[in-house]
Amino acid sequence: MLNPDSDNQEIPQKPLADHEAAYIDAILEHGNLDHTGEQNVDNVACPPRLTEIIHALSQLPPVEPPADLTRRTVAAAGAVAIPPSVLPADKSMLTNTRLQRRIWDPRKADIAVMLVAAALLLTVTIFQLNKARTLAVQSSCANNLALLGTAFGQYSATNNGLLPSEVIPADHNWLPRSMAPQLHRAANAHCNLADLSPMLNAPARYSSWTRMICPAVAGTSTTVLFNPAEDHPVWSSIGYSYIDQLSDYHHHWGQAGHVAVLADRNPLFYGGGAQQVNMNSWNHNCLGQNVLYDDGSVFWTRTPDVGPMHDNIWTLGRPPLRVYSGVEEPASRYDIILVP
Repeated sequence: MLNPDSDNQEIPQKPLADHEAAYIDAILEHGNLDHTGEQNVDNVACPPRLTEIIHALSQLPPVEPPADLTRRTVAAAGAVAIPPSVLPADKSMLTNTRLQRRIWDPRKADIAVMLVAAALLLTVTIFQLNKARTLAVQSSCANNLALLGTAFGQYSATNNGLLPSEVIPADHNWLPRSMAPQLHRAANAHCNLADLSPMLNAPARYSSWTRMICPAVAGTSTTVLFNPAEDHPVWSSIGYSYIDQLSDYHHHWGQAGHVAVLADRNPLFYGGGAQQVNMNSWNHNCLGQNVLYDDGSVFWTRTPDVGPMHDNIWTLGRPPLRVYSGVEEPASRYDIILVP
């Protein structure tokens, strides 16, 4: 028997009979339990033992959960200690794991991906801009040489197809005076570039000396400097090297396109530092050089070995010389050198 006034009420542990279990199922299904404990489900009387149990349960006061049950539950869960077997032996691993979780938070990961993508895009954009600028300068230089090729053609048409040249100086030295101050030079000595004077000076003037400034170096040399005592410019203000005109081999314009006539500056005489005979012109950061040939064509080449003989246009002889005094001569008609 249950005592409603007792704090510790016990319910007999005797299993329910089949008819008692069926009656309870019917009550749960219909939900018609009243406060008296008297039940009549489908006109079936409630078994006496169940009547006593139901009556006792109906006397119990309603149970209301504490207002701070949620807070107390969370606090209790946080106070539960993690078993030592679950933690790593090295406590720094736990810290690193938490740090990694913070680093690879989805929002932070998205921001990181966007930053990396932006950096890559900026790098590619700068690279493409630099590449476009380099190609533009190369193209402008090639166009400049093509216009000089037109001037060569006009000059040769009235000069028996010859390339422009001055009277050969008595000392046969094609180096500028400033590059060989220790040498005794003749009074009428001039550098090889002076041989362009008949084409670029008055009265003919098929072009101008400013055309001889390569666009690649125009930012540092925008003015052609002239020697007050002569009618040709200071060689250091010129951006191209011209085929040696002081040799015994005289080339003509309008030929098969195998002879290099004009090109970016010869690196053995410009740029300073340790120059090598197989390096490219300094004009285009040693990436290559534009070359004007004797038929008016202009080609960009990544090596100074050009023409059908793969001749190095910076040097003379085989093996090539590295240092010049200005009196060296080509070994053959196909041994071309472009000099100041």
